[in-house]
Amino acid sequence: MFKKNILFLSLFSALQFANAQTEDKDALLNKISVETCECVEGKGLDYTSNNTTKLELEFGLCIMESYGRHKKKAEKLLNVSLNDEASLEQFGEDIAFKMIDNCPDVIMALAGNYAAEEFEEVKDDLTLEGEFVGIESLQFNMVEIKGDNNRTQKLIWLQYFEGQELLSNTKKLKGKNLEVIYLQKELYDPKINEYRNFKVIKKISIL
Repeated sequence: MFKKNILFLSLFSALQFANAQTEDKDALLNKISVETCECVEGKGLDYTSNNTTKLELEFGLCIMESYGRHKKKAEKLLNVSLNDEASLEQFGEDIAFKMIDNCPDVIMALAGNYAAEEFEEVKDDLTLEGEFVGIESLQFNMVEIKGDNNRTQKLIWLQYFEGQELLSNTKKLKGKNLEVIYLQKELYDPKINEYRNFKVIKKISIL
């Protein structure tokens, strides 16, 4: 009987601890969402201008600014790793969900921009065929393809794409002809301190 009571108390304590952690996590996410709302709203952005890149950039910067402010607590309560894209995406989604109540205008603008961006990506898919030259490692990997006109073009490896495993062995791939499906995307270029179009890879295959 004594052992059963100890077991019951241990389980009860564990449940209380888990509930307390859940409440603390929820409160922290809400705090970060409020601060992110205040930060984005303080930028004075025009949500009707369809400047997707600028809004997304400020949204991401504001989240990380708030995260840094609560880093010690966040490391204990939130499963976020700056080196893990999946955990960062989940963190962003959790904050965005909280922001629906705190600043719906910002979230509606982001949702509208994401929808517009998806449409734009489908509409603006382009194709390039040419010889694989190599990969230039800068802030992002730049895949170099030499086309029929003997001109080398650089395409940005920004996210996961179909066929990226082919680039794991560049020596074997060098000199082979590839077909690259890409889209034009406006991104911030710190070298010139302004936004410009980049060719973002969506798919690579060997011809």
